[in-house]
Amino acid sequence: MSALKPRPGYGLVEALVSLALSGVVMAAASQGLAQHLRLRHERDEQARADDIVQVVRDVLRAELDHADPAVQVLGDTAVQLASSRVVAFACDQSASRLVLPASELWWSAPHAGDSLALIDTVTGSEWRTAVLATGTQHASARCPMGGTRLTMAVPPPSTVPALLLPGRVWRTVRYLVYRGGDGAWWLGERSCTPACGSAQPVAGPLLSPSRGGLRLTLVLRPDGRPVALDVSARAVIGGRSSSMSARLPLAAVP
Repeated sequence: MSALKPRPGYGLVEALVSLALSGVVMAAASQGLAQHLRLRHERDEQARADDIVQVVRDVLRAELDHADPAVQVLGDTAVQLASSRVVAFACDQSASRLVLPASELWWSAPHAGDSLALIDTVTGSEWRTAVLATGTQHASARCPMGGTRLTMAVPPPSTVPALLLPGRVWRTVRYLVYRGGDGAWWLGERSCTPACGSAQPVAGPLLSPSRGGLRLTLVLRPDGRPVALDVSARAVIGGRSSSMSARLPLAAVP
């Protein structure tokens, strides 16, 4: 009868080697995961910083596309302009109310405090008044699709045929950098018709004005008339920063 031979097994040395290898693999995996998360976090911070300066440019560009040429830069961190919300023919009028048909597309929704301009056929100039209130007009014989009802501060004179010539609704707004209650700097919008109200945040956080968070400069023609607005903005999110510089044209000056 042959002697029993020891069978190969899983000894202590092998177990220690296996644990060591497992530790190395887990450490490498953890390091790789940590690096992946760090890179993803940095990409998210960069994307957010890029989005902030993009919004600054897009908002100001959209306003200037609808603005009168008489743009005012206040210091170098604020700009005030009057931008049209809609130019349209009215479909109905009664006393101090004017209805613009629902088929007209507003650039932005109207609200109390906007201004209304109609052509005076005698003087050939604009007759202007304030909009006291806005509302929805239901369908009627004159406005089959309904529309937007504007309550005017004063009724137009007889020389202003509100139903024959287009009216213009506009708003005076101011964009500026301001410091919020959280201590961060923001691009804000103030409606300034008839007087400037509190700033509403539009984009941010930005760097402080002293660090180039926002810079605005009018570009003038040789005769002194403005033709463009130079805009630069800078935002830092975490460890990532983004900056933007753009020349935004104003409405054509005759």
